[in-house]
Amino acid sequence: MASSGDFMDGQHAAKLLQSAEQHSQQMVQTSGSPRGFTTTLVAVSAVVLTLFQAYPPQAFWTALLYIPLILWYVLARRRRAKPRTLADTPSLLASAYAGYFFLGILLVNCLRFWEAAQAEEVVAKILVTFISCMFLVAKMQAAYNMARLEDGNDQVF
Repeated sequence: MASSGDFMDGQHAAKLLQSAEQHSQQMVQTSGSPRGFTTTLVAVSAVVLTLFQAYPPQAFWTALLYIPLILWYVLARRRRAKPRTLADTPSLLASAYAGYFFLGILLVNCLRFWEAAQAEEVVAKILVTFISCMFLVAKMQAAYNMARLEDGNDQVF
């Protein structure tokens, strides 16, 4: 028969496991790129991809918007913890991350068939590109974070 002390030890252990889980999730989220950076990168990419097709001569200069983004990323990475590499993790390539990555490639190639000529069509294409790519990038980031958590848990045991 289990005593009340054993029950309390079980509850304490469950709270400790829950606390460790929350701390590991927080660590994974804080070691990644800032959310604003990811959103800005997807927005700039949507504009650049659309304008390269709609207005090729003028769109060259919009690609220069990547320079401040690179500087932002470098400065943001200097203050964050370095994430553990997942090069030896085959589950990452077999997971949803790879599926969303290939779906993103397919999406960008399909959007190349949409030729926007008027200003309204260009704005619509930018919005569709941004929304769909942001959805895929958010899903890829969630799958990557999950793979990092599972990899960290596997290394503990």
